Amino acid sequence: MSKKLPIYFSDDAWSSLQELMGPEGKPSPTINTVLEQIAVQNELVEKLGLTAVLPKSKVSIPVSLERIPAGPAFSIKDEQDKALDLNEFLIHNPISTFIAYVDSESMLDAGFEINDPIIVDRSIEAKHYDIVIALIDNSASTIKRLMITSKMSKSEIKEIFGDEDYPLPDLWLKAENPRYNHIIPNDSQTISIWGVVTFNLKRIHHRS
Repeated sequence: MSKKLPIYFSDDAWSSLQELMGPEGKPSPTINTVLEQIAVQNELVEKLGLTAVLPKSKVSIPVSLERIPAGPAFSIKDEQDKALDLNEFLIHNPISTFIAYVDSESMLDAGFEINDPIIVDRSIEAKHYDIVIALIDNSASTIKRLMITSKMSKSEIKEIFGDEDYPLPDLWLKAENPRYNHIIPNDSQTISIWGVVTFNLKRIHHRS
């Protein structure tokens, strides 16, 4: 037997619930529906070896007013704008944001090296040319660039495959390293987009 009970949410809790239900939302969402989505998400997180983002602290860093060119030498001015909180800058939606580590060189030419920590946001709708975490047949995971064929010009297709009429499915996954194959699903394969990569937290300075 089921009962209907009034449930009241704070503004922050309601906002998080809306994010969890997705950008389109669902009619009359129930607690069971929410719990089912959490269970599925937790199962995938465990399978992919991801780390949930839990922003418990707030650290503000001063922001320089002057942009730094990557060309000739320049004079540094001691001018600063308002402080920047890294949690707010890096994390759009904490409940759907995770950290993963790159485990191949298939995206090397896009700047992703093995062991680079990346931020993945599941609440973002993946678009053409986004770098995504995808599941092949809901099992094997991979990081690749999402390609939507209808968004590509014939010249782009020819540049990649050598033939502007190369047969492609509606969407496929592009490797950014010529030593790796693109993932072009056949009729029996499925590609599910698990999340969009928003940041690569590559370490530049290595402490001795």
